[in-house]
Order: sequence, then structure tokens, then C-alpha cells
Amino acid sequence: MAQASGWHGIPPAADRYGPPLQLERPAVAVTESVKAPALWARLTYADGTVRTVKGFAMAWTTDAVRVQWIEHSRAREAWLPADQCTRRELPAPGRYAA
Repeated sequence: MAQASGWHGIPPAADRYGPPLQLERPAVAVTESVKAPALWARLTYADGTVRTVKGFAMAWTTDAVRVQWIEHSRAREAWLPADQCTRRELPAPGRYAA
């Protein structure tokens, strides 16, 4: 039987989680989100792995975005360069693709 792709099993313990590479919190004025826009975020990890995840922009500047996403069943956040984030459209409530 073929195994489904993707992650399976118990989430790694907090001490074994390796966060993606990220920026320091910007020193300039930050725009906090009232309604977090949906986005795609390209995460790069220390071992060179790159993943694109669904996330939300929690805050931003012209050069950086604080992204929140779910990884291993836990909410994660990181400041990423703005060029690693792309807006994504969410379907309208109650509207599903046929």
C-alpha cells in the first residue's frame, strides 16, 4: 500500500524543533495587523532546506514581515524578508470550488 506524502507521526519535542532562518525584529516603525492578510511564506532552514507554507502576516515594514504559520501542529512565528512572502487569496466564506 502506498504511503501518503507529507509529515506523519508525533510532533517533535520543543527541544528538537529547528526554527527557520529569520531576521531580528526591525528597529523601524512596524505596522501591526488588525486582520492578518493570508500569504505564502518561503522558509529557509539552517540545513539548507526550503519550504513554502501557508501563513498570515501579523506585522510588517517595507522590508520585513512577521509571519505566523502552523508547523508540526504548533503555531510558529518569524520575521522574514518581504521578498520571501507572497499574498494568497482565501475563498469567500460559503463558496467552494465545484
